[in-house]
Amino acid sequence: MLIDRPRRMPMNVGPWLALALLAGTGVGMVILSRDDVSPPPPPKADASVVVAPLPERPPLPEMPPPPEPPAWIEHEGVLDKDQTLGAALEAQGVSGSQVHAIVAALSGLYDFRNARPGAAFALRRDRASGELLSFRFEHGPLEIFAVERGLDGRYVGHQVEVPVRVVEAEVGAEIRASLYRAMQRVGESPGLVALVTDVFAWDIDFYKNTHAGDRFRVVVEKIYKDADFIRYGRILAAEYAGEVGTFRTFWFAPEGEEGHYYLEDGQSAEKSFLATPLKFARISSGFGRRRHPVLGYTKAHMGVDYAAPVGTPVWAMAAGVVTWADWKGPNGKLVRIDHGGGLESAYAHLSRIGPGIKKGARVRQKQVIGNVGTTGRSTGPHLHFAIKRGGGYIDPSRLKITRGKPITEARRDAFAALVARRTAQLEGIVAQGAPGEEPDDEAGPEEAAQ
Repeated sequence: MLIDRPRRMPMNVGPWLALALLAGTGVGMVILSRDDVSPPPPPKADASVVVAPLPERPPLPEMPPPPEPPAWIEHEGVLDKDQTLGAALEAQGVSGSQVHAIVAALSGLYDFRNARPGAAFALRRDRASGELLSFRFEHGPLEIFAVERGLDGRYVGHQVEVPVRVVEAEVGAEIRASLYRAMQRVGESPGLVALVTDVFAWDIDFYKNTHAGDRFRVVVEKIYKDADFIRYGRILAAEYAGEVGTFRTFWFAPEGEEGHYYLEDGQSAEKSFLATPLKFARISSGFGRRRHPVLGYTKAHMGVDYAAPVGTPVWAMAAGVVTWADWKGPNGKLVRIDHGGGLESAYAHLSRIGPGIKKGARVRQKQVIGNVGTTGRSTGPHLHFAIKRGGGYIDPSRLKITRGKPITEARRDAFAALVARRTAQLEGIVAQGAPGEEPDDEAGPEEAAQ
């Protein structure tokens, strides 16, 4: 009898067989890391995809050609000490004939003999021909002159109009040391001192009649360019009160007429002779007999000596005709003026005689005829001033003087209204007193000349 036994499941010998085969053949198994596995090849490009080309870069714009140089050449400069305009311009390539053309174009407008060191100028010349096209000269912030070359080749000059602002200012002070120092104390410049002495020049000799405690009040124009103060204009009303007396003067200029200074009652403030022939000086000797400082003996000193710095302007005391303007022995450089009526004035020891002052020339009152010097027989800078009447010397302080024309009847009402308005202004000005510690001395000639 056959007995069926349970059948044993066969062993899976596949893996073992494979391992045995590998061992038998001597081949080892190596396990590789992922980094050592080469990446799969990239997929093949799809031939159906079209890649657009990059756009072309636009061309760079063309650089413009360099600008043509201007058809002219410009030069700027300033006058050096002791340098004439001609020398300054010729150094810039301007011909002598063109310099003469500039001077001629500005004749009657500006005298280049008055040009000062530091004055600025500018010019423009044609680049090709070198011809002068334009010229500009600045004597000061408000005195600017220009020359232009016209199409016809001629040069035409004119004064450049500078916009300014005019302000009325009120100034007053008490004099303690000098008019000059009093003006400084209230913040004003010596230029205002000159104006004050000018308007009272017919009545007050400020070199003899100024004393501590005197007071002045003025209404004056101040001229500004933009925000900068440039200079003083005209004194519109003024008062001086002191030991010499009280004086008031008012500027009156009806429309269409020449202006003048008048007193409160309408009489002219202007006289035939000034009280003194120059500004900012101090008298070093009075009229009479004195010991001559050079000759060493007593002699009649016919006139008055005014000690002043060299260069101080000397005025004609009155209108007249020049009878002498040259060197005159111990008088040095001397100017004599015939005023008519037998009166003649003389001005000696001048450092220079003014432009145009020569024998036969007519001069007006206050015209500068020369400058203080020490020429001839002189111990130092001063003006010797003398007056003759009928051939003999007289004391200048005793000269009989007449006033100018008074206000006309037709203008009296307008003048009275102006006087009332200006008087109210003057009386409202506070004359600032001097500090008690201010030294009571006189300003020297160097200060006074400023």
